[in-house]
Amino acid sequence: MRFINPFKGLRPNEKNAPFVTTPSTGYLSDEAIANHKKNNPWSYLNVFNPDHQKSASKNKANIKAKEQFELMKNSSILIKDNIQSFYIYKISLKNHSQVGIIGRVKLSAYDNLHIRGHEEIYFERAQERFDQMLNLNAQIGPIYVIYPDNDEMNELIKNETVIEPRYSFKALDERHHELWIVDDPNTVSKISEIFNKINRIYIADGHHRIEALSKLLTFKKHQNPNHTGKETYNYFMTSIFPKSQARILDYNRLVKDLFGYSPKDFIKQVEKKFFVQKENSSYKPNESQSFGMYLDKNWYSLKLKKASKQNLFHIVNLDINVLHYYLLEPILGIGDPRYDNRIDFLAGFHGMHAIEQKVDAGEASIGFSLFATKIEDVINFADKKLTMPPKSTWFDPKPLDGLVACEFE
Repeated sequence: MRFINPFKGLRPNEKNAPFVTTPSTGYLSDEAIANHKKNNPWSYLNVFNPDHQKSASKNKANIKAKEQFELMKNSSILIKDNIQSFYIYKISLKNHSQVGIIGRVKLSAYDNLHIRGHEEIYFERAQERFDQMLNLNAQIGPIYVIYPDNDEMNELIKNETVIEPRYSFKALDERHHELWIVDDPNTVSKISEIFNKINRIYIADGHHRIEALSKLLTFKKHQNPNHTGKETYNYFMTSIFPKSQARILDYNRLVKDLFGYSPKDFIKQVEKKFFVQKENSSYKPNESQSFGMYLDKNWYSLKLKKASKQNLFHIVNLDINVLHYYLLEPILGIGDPRYDNRIDFLAGFHGMHAIEQKVDAGEASIGFSLFATKIEDVINFADKKLTMPPKSTWFDPKPLDGLVACEFE
């Protein structure tokens, strides 16, 4: 097997694709999830988040989820390809589009560092993914990875997408999704050959999923006395986009209280380390080591007075680290952001007004807008085998769950 391989995908029929597929729930409110499940009985949300889950035992919830998944297949809502294929996948929104390949990768490449990640893995989240995939015996959503740009691959994708896509629809995330099926043996082989030359990819989104898949491989290997290493559970499905097209949005911070300070006294403390300028409108930083701050119905811009210490926390000086080291920890008393319940996070696609709404509603006392993490920093961390601080990156747009699924036969 090569580095990136074709597979027989499980896809929704074209008519039902907008109603079956689901975006990351990070895009959706609880109300939107409830409405979509109610109005779309074939939605994968009814598999991932069945309504009875809160009241029933975990075992009963798993049984119901499995029954729903099997019903979708038996009712031809989901149809499996009978030819080994790659899938060209384009996601677009108003000012951005990206196009990549959905294929399968051998899990051993993750262990051998041909696939590199940048996030810390939390056992509970990985276990939840493991339980879900073991129950369904399938991977429903691809792991989103990026690869170094390649002119040969760009030209191949360009040639393959001159025809009409098999799927073209706006999903619940308000992004436009298009899919082309590539099953010509010569083209399939060419795609694999190109990726063999690249031979390194980076996880953008899906760290817990790939950890769960590694655990699933071990589990199934123990179950199978005739294990050969060629079974479908030795591979995982991934959606691979070129580095130049990957888009990272800001990941902003909210803090519940001012740690006993009045707004006036708090600003005095901030001014010891930052230049503070009151702004007439919402402020989104346009350069590194500068921040927006929303407090008491006013926006301020913050700029660090002196260059930050080299290798803060012994790693790259991310803006997230700078804000924490010079403001959140010493002034607001915020500890480890993984566990401190006084801090919350807000992905940048919500916009600056979302920070204002949270603070004005009393859900937080202060909000901070950050400059988005650079893709080069993500790769730098991954190459150094380091983990980034929590909530460092929000890749947007993200691949849908359920547009193509991969069963472990």
